Amino acid sequence: MDKEKALSNLGEEELVHKGNAYLKKGNLQLATLHFSVALAKNPKSAPACTGIGQVLLAKGEFSKARDAFAKGLEHDENYRPALLGMAMAYRKQGDPEAAVVHLEKARAAGPDDIEVLTEMAVTYDALGQELLAEPLYTRVIELKPHKASGYNNLGFNYLLQGRYSEAIATFSKAMSLETPSIMMRNNLAAAYVLNGQDENALRLFEKTVGKASAYNNIGYIHMTQGNWDLAEKAFIQALELNPTYYARAQDNLDRLYRYRMSMRSGE
Repeated sequence: MDKEKALSNLGEEELVHKGNAYLKKGNLQLATLHFSVALAKNPKSAPACTGIGQVLLAKGEFSKARDAFAKGLEHDENYRPALLGMAMAYRKQGDPEAAVVHLEKARAAGPDDIEVLTEMAVTYDALGQELLAEPLYTRVIELKPHKASGYNNLGFNYLLQGRYSEAIATFSKAMSLETPSIMMRNNLAAAYVLNGQDENALRLFEKTVGKASAYNNIGYIHMTQGNWDLAEKAFIQALELNPTYYARAQDNLDRLYRYRMSMRSGE
C-alpha cells in the first residue's frame, strides 16, 4: 500500500516507463503495479493497457493478454506496441493467420520497426512462407547490421528453406558479432549436420553439451531427415561414450528401430 501511495505521485508517462523497465528485467510484479497505477490515473491509456498485456504474455496467459491489447487498441487503434503484442499472442496460440492481420497494420504504422519486421518474419516462417520472411530478416540486418540476432534469425530461415551452406555462413556471421550463445552454437551445429559436415557439428555441440550428447543431437537431426544409417551410427557412438547415464540416446535408438520396422511393414 505504501508503494502504491508513493507511485500515485508519479505521472502516467513515468509510471509506464518504469513499468516497461521492470518488464524488461523480468520483474512482472513491479511491472504490473506500475501499469495498474497508470491505468488508475488514466483508464484510456493505450501504453498502460499494452504493458499489462505484455506482462500477461510473459506469463503465458495469451487470451488475457489479447484482451488487454484489445483495450489498448480501443483507445488508439494504430498503437503499434499493442498491435505487435496482439500478433505475438495470436502466434503463440497457434493462429499465425490472425497474427499477420495485426502485423500488417503495425507495419503500416511503422514500416521499419525492427520488432514488427522480426515478428512478421517469424510468423511467415510459422506459416511455411519462408520466402516472404527472408526479405524481412534481410531488412532487419540492413537497419541493424551489427546485431547478431538478425543474422541468427536469417540463418534459421535458410535452414527452413534447405539452404544449408548459406545458413552456415549466416550463423557464423552472427557468432562473429558477439560472444556466441548456446543457441547460436547449436544452430550452426545443426546447419553443419544438415550440410553433411558432422565433424564440424560435433565440435560445436561438444562445447555446449558434452561429447555423448553431441552424438545424440547429431543422430536426432539425421533421424528427422530420414538418414537412418547415419542416425544409428551417431546414437551408438553416444551410448559407447556413456552407456550408463545416457538413456536418451538409447530411447532415440529404440525409436529409430521402430520407425524402420513401421516403414518396412508398410512397404
